[in-house]
Amino acid sequence: MFTYVKLTKNGCTQLYYVQVEVSAGKLNLHDVSGLQARQILSEEICDLDWQVFDEYYGGRRFSFGKDEMSCQVYEAGLAVIDYLYNQLQVAV
Repeated sequence: MFTYVKLTKNGCTQLYYVQVEVSAGKLNLHDVSGLQARQILSEEICDLDWQVFDEYYGGRRFSFGKDEMSCQVYEAGLAVIDYLYNQLQVAV
């Protein structure tokens, strides 16, 4: 699934267009905005400190964090948030 994310680490915020994938209990984000995709985040779902599903300006959003990192995944395609919701229920 492809969508936009806002990733904040150590006080620095970056916006990315990513491919979101949940596999083997991990949440993986790959930046696909350049010629080659590069992994920007790979976190064990059970190691996340918090997870929230909410609405943001009429669209659904998934937010999560661990230590000094936080990430917001925005609904920018069909069923991106539904995919995450279903996959995270299975993984946890």
